[in-house]
Amino acid sequence: MSSRPSAKDVLKFLGVDDTELLPELRREGLFEAEELSPEEAEELRMAATLIRELGVNPAGVGVILHMRRRLLFLEERMRETLRRLLDDVENR
Repeated sequence: MSSRPSAKDVLKFLGVDDTELLPELRREGLFEAEELSPEEAEELRMAATLIRELGVNPAGVGVILHMRRRLLFLEERMRETLRRLLDDVENR
């Protein structure tokens, strides 16, 4: 048995009663797996918030999540680059 939550369990935990939310997101290619990693569960929380509180449509959620993933990736690359530069400076 897996310790990963299902998408439906995450939505239930968040108090999301909209039975069409998950199918709409899945039609956009989002949250297709039945069980979610912690990162995916956080993205589902964000998706529900974007839709419920800001009125973003599922396609917009897909764009926002893609941009967020890209930003997180670039931030990590920047940290790695800065670490290498500092190591180079310290080793001179």
